[in-house]
Amino acid sequence: MTSLMVTAFTIGLFAQATIYTQNFSSTSLPSGWQNVDETGNGAGTWTRKTSAHGFASTSAANGFYIFDSDLLGNDSKPENASLISAAINCSANSHVALQFEHYFQQFQSSSGTVFVSTDNSNWTQIYQANSTSPNPETVTLNLTPYAANQATVYLKFNYSGNYDYWWAIDDIKLFEPAALDIAVTALDVPKYASLSNEFVSGVVTNKGYNTINSFDLTYTVNGGAQVSQSFQGLNIGAFETYSFQFTQPVQMQTPQLYALNVTAIGPNGNTDADPSNNVKDGEINALSAIADKNVLFEEFTTTPCGYCPDGHLVSKDMEDQYSYYIPVNLHAGFGTDGMTNADATAIANAFADGAPTACVDRILYDGQERVAISRNIWEDKVVERHTQLSPATIAATSSYNSNTREVTVNLTAKFFGAITGNFRVNAYLVEDSVTGTGSGYNQTNYYNTTAGHPMNGLGNPIVGYVHRHVVRKALGGSWGSTGVIPATTADQTEYTKTLTYTIPAGNNADRCKIVAFIHEYNASPSTGKNEVLNAVALPLDGSASQNATPAVYSTIAENSSVNKFALYPNPVSNLLNIDLNVNSDTKLSFDVTNILGQQVYSLQPANFENGNTKLQISTANFDNGVYFISVKENGSVLSTSKFVVSK
Repeated sequence: MTSLMVTAFTIGLFAQATIYTQNFSSTSLPSGWQNVDETGNGAGTWTRKTSAHGFASTSAANGFYIFDSDLLGNDSKPENASLISAAINCSANSHVALQFEHYFQQFQSSSGTVFVSTDNSNWTQIYQANSTSPNPETVTLNLTPYAANQATVYLKFNYSGNYDYWWAIDDIKLFEPAALDIAVTALDVPKYASLSNEFVSGVVTNKGYNTINSFDLTYTVNGGAQVSQSFQGLNIGAFETYSFQFTQPVQMQTPQLYALNVTAIGPNGNTDADPSNNVKDGEINALSAIADKNVLFEEFTTTPCGYCPDGHLVSKDMEDQYSYYIPVNLHAGFGTDGMTNADATAIANAFADGAPTACVDRILYDGQERVAISRNIWEDKVVERHTQLSPATIAATSSYNSNTREVTVNLTAKFFGAITGNFRVNAYLVEDSVTGTGSGYNQTNYYNTTAGHPMNGLGNPIVGYVHRHVVRKALGGSWGSTGVIPATTADQTEYTKTLTYTIPAGNNADRCKIVAFIHEYNASPSTGKNEVLNAVALPLDGSASQNATPAVYSTIAENSSVNKFALYPNPVSNLLNIDLNVNSDTKLSFDVTNILGQQVYSLQPANFENGNTKLQISTANFDNGVYFISVKENGSVLSTSKFVVSK
């Protein structure tokens, strides 16, 4: 994608000489800058904005420049526009680096390219964005080969596309970096984990101009003793990154918060120029039990939305495949219809910018502008969320009085550790198979003439369309019930709440159900702190609960490729889950024996790639009783765990 290494970069530089800055605070184009339509046919140029598409640069409110391809519409004019800087004098600088913040949103084939020149005529490409970036992403590039000791240096930001979203640029800075500056820029540790060995890994970045051949790392857990490790024989160039992993793991034998502090020191055995970026903190919540995990899928849809029928088909396909998938439909996000209500509107305003989009457990995913994501990645995120651990279960019972039409829902949230957050419980009243007449119910259908599409020939609009999983009311209010769960939960403690609601006469109670869930809440969706921890669906008169398998610390053989090996649920009835993490590509096998030592199952050696893997073993044909499962590497047993089959 680029000839130079790109890395996230923390604002606030130390032991560096600033050469040039531009944050576009002037309402006019900065002196000496050029804004050029390279097509010559009026396809568009860059525009200064103070707000657009939620661009979250450091000084966005003071102004930034954006090429907004999406705003220009589908005018059949391919776009090619350049924002070119004034001449920048780097004659006194033997080392030069460029830093800028950007937000690139790609639709199809657009690209954002950065060039450098010393004569404003002959250009060298130094960076290209051709996939959606975080918002914002800070890019740092080494310009020394092109700009060092040059009296005139020009930068060009070129956008190319055609009705393809946008590229926003802000906070441009040229500077002379320090000689030696190493920074810990990322930690890769799970938010929640079973009782296990967890290896601390992450990324360091060379923010100086000298190549780094060695450095030391230390980590502490909850302020305890330091664990140190030296990294030698490296070749980390200027602004390049290096992925590290400690060989000594964190041994999590008790359910608690494990607060990590990782520090980098001694690049090339010398003093680091900027100690302020040497430290990174992280947290792992070790859980006393592994909860069954369901995924709440909140789809935004309305009858004026002609693409929404396709979203309904994608959701139905997942509903048919995944037992843990719990879909609800909020009629908001793109106009209104006869099923829109205040709760749907409030949630759509916070999370969505159109339809069909959907929240998958209300996670703000990397590279996404909003919490609600498009249907092309729904299934990937649903499957991904199911594999991630939850710190809590939700159970619910519901009773319905057909005479008064009052429904009473009793919710119980149970946490498996001391978890800190603003947690709330809520329950949706959901009505299925809703039909009606008129524009409030007839579904706009852009696929009426699309050959081969299931909606082809059904009309536009589709009269009498059957609307699934319609959210009629959030019984705990749009954002859930407060005062139920404390700011820090207690391990194995249950928190309860009773909600009541009188179902309006216009809703068909025979087609209603309850979807109950636990979620974190933050008023700003951009914080990413609105995660749904767990959910269950139950009848209007019925109950639903979740199991949690006690977590048992499993010792893994030292110097093996396996970091973690956990089983759940335990006891198991039909399907045993194996949560596995390996630190390098390896070949593993698994054997299951009964209490008599007889082998009842074997998985022959198979290749496993570095990272997390979830395996499943069917126990449907196992007799009730005690079993042992062993994981082997190169024929040697790394770990053996006990589980119970109970049907």
